[in-house]
Amino acid sequence: MDEATEELERLLIEWDAGTLDESGIQRVREILRSSEVAREHYIRSRMMNAAFELDSQAHLDSAIDPSIGVAQSSSDRVVKQSYAGHWRLLAVAASLVFVMLGARLIYLEFEMGTATESSKSGERLYTANQQAGEAMASGIAIVKSLVDVQWPSDDDVREVGDALQAGRFSMVSGIAQIEFFCGASVVVEGPAELDLENPMLAKLHRGRLRAQVPPAARGFSVDVAEMKVVDLGTEFGISVNDGQADVQVFDGEVELHRSAEPVRRLITGEGIKKLAEGAVIESEASPDLFVDIESLESREQDQENSRFKRWDASTARLRQDARLITYYRFDRQGVKQRRLKSGTSPADDELDGAIVGANRTSGRWSEKYALEFKKPGDRVRVQIPGEFKSLTLAAWVKIDSLDRWYNSLFLTDHYNQGEPHWQILDSGQLFFSVRHKPDDATGKLAKRQTHQPILSPPFWTPSLSGRWLFLATTYDADTGETTHYLNGEIIHQETIDPSLVVHQTRIGAATIGNWSTPTREDAEFAIRNLNGSMDEFAIFSAVLSPREIEEIYRNGKP
Repeated sequence: MDEATEELERLLIEWDAGTLDESGIQRVREILRSSEVAREHYIRSRMMNAAFELDSQAHLDSAIDPSIGVAQSSSDRVVKQSYAGHWRLLAVAASLVFVMLGARLIYLEFEMGTATESSKSGERLYTANQQAGEAMASGIAIVKSLVDVQWPSDDDVREVGDALQAGRFSMVSGIAQIEFFCGASVVVEGPAELDLENPMLAKLHRGRLRAQVPPAARGFSVDVAEMKVVDLGTEFGISVNDGQADVQVFDGEVELHRSAEPVRRLITGEGIKKLAEGAVIESEASPDLFVDIESLESREQDQENSRFKRWDASTARLRQDARLITYYRFDRQGVKQRRLKSGTSPADDELDGAIVGANRTSGRWSEKYALEFKKPGDRVRVQIPGEFKSLTLAAWVKIDSLDRWYNSLFLTDHYNQGEPHWQILDSGQLFFSVRHKPDDATGKLAKRQTHQPILSPPFWTPSLSGRWLFLATTYDADTGETTHYLNGEIIHQETIDPSLVVHQTRIGAATIGNWSTPTREDAEFAIRNLNGSMDEFAIFSAVLSPREIEEIYRNGKP
């Protein structure tokens, strides 16, 4: 048993006895942080304690009837022992679960150190939600496409992929495609006001709507101007403007329900208009007046091309920034050669990354690539020389799932003095820290906290799975202030304790999208690979302003 493990054993004895003080608990954290052997010893010792206690209790139960407190006969004892054996197995299994959970909590605790109370409360909230049962989501429809949309207010803004609740959907202008969970798909042209009632019903107050309703969604309905249009397996259009409502059938048929009147059917090519004064007249269908899904996809492609050109132009300016340490655009060039080309200007091939395992996939736009990190070994290896002060790390990522304890964005190999770690916890929190100097000249780990992790509130939920997100973190070496950003907006800001502020940062050997020390003889490594994709990554040797972070997000928004 090495020195650290022996010390841990002494501390655990005090822990079990209830005599371990706060400084002792802090030392347990430090030992567990620094030694894999100590962590394994901790888990084994907890398991052994549980097993001994259960075994002792089982022997006692097999000989003593707890209801009367006297010894049993041999025949009774055999029956009793069989029951005891059965419950002992269940208890051992349960205890092992609790031991592993305890190890997990300890591991989280010593990794996080003295996270702020707001960060801890976010972790507790996430844990409470997980313990409450299966993850839940809500909504009756989803936003499939948006082209040139302007919203009435910030409260009305929607993004592609958003799940829509029952309620008002409003646009000043533009085109939106909404897919109801029943299977019906509608293309809405602004200005428009549409009430989403339930997965099978909407109410159009203003604007133009074209609905495509497959057999699986038959019965989908739209209320308009005191009429109900009920689908019978169709494609139809409805417009409302200046008090006049127009219903047209492009394919199939619909039922038209009006109060105190017989149900009327409209078939392909037919239509009706309800005039402002209330009269209803027949009309013919004019499908060219309504945007269909094919036309919408063409406009969406034009919008994508325009946004890609905007981003491409902005990166040309970014590459000239004197504060840029390294930059990866994830271009087509080099990916086939398993190299992630550095995009700094002037070019520096020494900053090129080595792609290991990760496969190329579609990026934010069809004109560019991304790398997909799925397997535990997927990564990009980089070597970044030099010493710096302040830092800004920024990346566009698409997270499929947070199914690891720690999900790497960018981690240095050894986490030595001055080296940063940037990752996402399984709680959905953004994590950043810079390692403070060792305690003494021998290089031994300090018997005190060696870094202060800065944790954002939980920002990620399963509803964001598969969506491109812009993450950024700034570290001010002069003040210790660290700021987390999501999609150009500040989500957390915190100042590091002055005793833990690092004034000289460095990177060296590091990994994008994973973590390990590949050069060591032991081939085992923690599974920290990002489960998702990345298609842009940059590090700056300065604190970018909130305005600059927002500008990078706006220029890169897909």
